[in-house]
Amino acid sequence: MKTTSKISTLIIAIAVTGMLAFGGATTAHAQSLVAFNAALNQARLVSIVCNGSVCDAVFEGNGSANIMWHVTATVHVVQDMSVYPCNPATAEATLVGATGSITYTYTCGTVCASAAGPATIQGVWNVTGGTGQFSGIVGGGSDQGTIAGNGPNVHSSGAVSY
Repeated sequence: MKTTSKISTLIIAIAVTGMLAFGGATTAHAQSLVAFNAALNQARLVSIVCNGSVCDAVFEGNGSANIMWHVTATVHVVQDMSVYPCNPATAEATLVGATGSITYTYTCGTVCASAAGPATIQGVWNVTGGTGQFSGIVGGGSDQGTIAGNGPNVHSSGAVSY
């Protein structure tokens, strides 16, 4: 039996840099800490609802993750558009692969406007759950990305154990 402890917005698909944040794992069987790298490209906005300057958006897209191969992704983002040039945001991202899913959350992320190029995305994430092969997964890391005319493009990196 395992016991464990332990996102992308109106323009974060997030999919959002900080240092690695890893939650520990204790199991009856040894778990290995492995690198986690994922990419979400050109996520599309599915819905958005704004209340004043705070917007709640959902993005969907496809990508890949080194431990999952091809994935579909759903990213739910809440972003405060009143702060300039960097909007604070929180998000929850779920990646679904052939053998299970991984969900992770961003408690502190930003989307920063830029006059010189595309807006940038960065944030820190922590795994909050998994299914199938990834049941009991723990870990964390950071995201970096850009938002251009073709939608958010985000790269996640960190470490996980499952």
